[in-house]
Amino acid sequence: MEWLQENSLPRAKQASLFRFRLLAPDGSAPKDMAFYMGMLGHAAFVKTDGTAFAHIHPDGSVPMAAVMMTGDPMDMSGMDGPGLPYEANFPYGFPSPGHYRIIVQMKHGETVETGIF
Repeated sequence: MEWLQENSLPRAKQASLFRFRLLAPDGSAPKDMAFYMGMLGHAAFVKTDGTAFAHIHPDGSVPMAAVMMTGDPMDMSGMDGPGLPYEANFPYGFPSPGHYRIIVQMKHGETVETGIF
């Protein structure tokens, strides 16, 4: 997995788009990308002093209560396979300056890969 960083570092209180790509060992796109829990990936942004934590989905996160009110559980089963993107984008803004860890999970085939940045 690789983080496709912009030229500048993200700044606190400023929205940024964090882009991650899952690659096969030879550097190519995996041919068996799969949704992981209904999405292209999941990310956690954790401030190392423990004062901030956010679980983010690609293209943003909607509260689960709001999703359930629509009557649509966002079932994307059966959509895995060829043609599924191997890049996931997570919008996020750090709430305060400091050191953070970013943990990203993406799936190919039956394997969930975890990248820690």
